Amino acid sequence: MNSKTTYFKDIYALLKGLKTVQPLSGNFHIHKFSDTPNTWVKETSIFRSNTYSIILLNKGEAKYKIGLSEYHITDGSIYFQAPQHLRYFNRLSDWDGYVIVFMDSFFEDHPTLKQLITTFEGFKIISKVVVPLEKHVLEETKQMFQHLYNISYSNSANRFDKAKALLELILLQSTEHYKLLYQNLKETKQNRIVKQFEQIVEEHLYDITQDKVERLITISEIAEQINVNATYLGEVIKKVTGKTPKEILSDRIILEARSLLNNTNMAINEIAYFLKFQDASNFTKFFKLKTGVSPSEYRH
Repeated sequence: MNSKTTYFKDIYALLKGLKTVQPLSGNFHIHKFSDTPNTWVKETSIFRSNTYSIILLNKGEAKYKIGLSEYHITDGSIYFQAPQHLRYFNRLSDWDGYVIVFMDSFFEDHPTLKQLITTFEGFKIISKVVVPLEKHVLEETKQMFQHLYNISYSNSANRFDKAKALLELILLQSTEHYKLLYQNLKETKQNRIVKQFEQIVEEHLYDITQDKVERLITISEIAEQINVNATYLGEVIKKVTGKTPKEILSDRIILEARSLLNNTNMAINEIAYFLKFQDASNFTKFFKLKTGVSPSEYRH
């Protein structure tokens, strides 16, 4: 079974799925929202994409769900998405701004850019992904995006090399503002445990989509990785989130199931085995218990 069926496999598939423009290339793309005024979808289903994205929202409003986190994004924000992120958005108003999309292959031959991307917190599987920008920073960032846009659509033979340099500059600035906004926030022991728990869950579900694990992780195994006992873990998670660890893990499995049902032609029994259920019957019972409908009813 091809594990990459769980998400849009490349830039072409992503932009086609979102009903936008044709990409500039197979490993890098940029466009303005104003380039696609009547085509960009208002609301998506839950999906994965084997791409990185950086979106500058000058004006507009949206609800985003990225993994276990939900965001209300408004004017003057820059936000980040990586291949590990399970995504959903609902556009609440017209958007003005820029979208950058790129693949691993775009920065593999550029060590400095690769280092920036692989270490940037906004691309991590459990991190804040939205950075609100002050007015003067927003104006400076808009200029960089516009310059990148102009270069990318120019006739320059070196336009993509120049694009890498400009993307590096954007990420350097983003790293600086990300640290100012989030790095000095104090974190309690309980919040740290919740973050560790969520990270393990997200990484495990991503590993499932990459066919790197043979079975679902247990709550006891997660507790062992965090170095706490399962009872204490349950108490902390319930206190901070209002849900039990099992409920959170189940919710994430449901999100993956919905993504597969929405975005692939995999049969129900294939999805069941893909998500490490013993058989399709167990998966169907689990899905119906959590959603109120069977997988086949949800798909239709």
